[in-house]
Amino acid sequence: MVNILIVCNAGMSSGILARKMEDASGGKATVRAVGVSEYQDKLENVDIILVGPQIRFQLNEIKANAVVPVMTIDLSKYGIMDAEGILKDAFEFYEGEK
Repeated sequence: MVNILIVCNAGMSSGILARKMEDASGGKATVRAVGVSEYQDKLENVDIILVGPQIRFQLNEIKANAVVPVMTIDLSKYGIMDAEGILKDAFEFYEGEK
């Protein structure tokens, strides 16, 4: 099981995406979403961090504070809430970082 943390501006729209991704994973992932102001308190048991495209300018800062792989969510996939596509990207990125 891969534990995914989505970090976005406030965690609201990403909360919807997180639920869709977890459902699409078929039990292969747990997905939570939090706002950028609180992600540092939520890093326990996280395997990968996905950064929402609206805060991609904070990617380097988040990478500096994380000890797990960090990637930005594709803007076009985020815009249409393509949970399966984002999940596929996340799994591929995670496997490549192992």
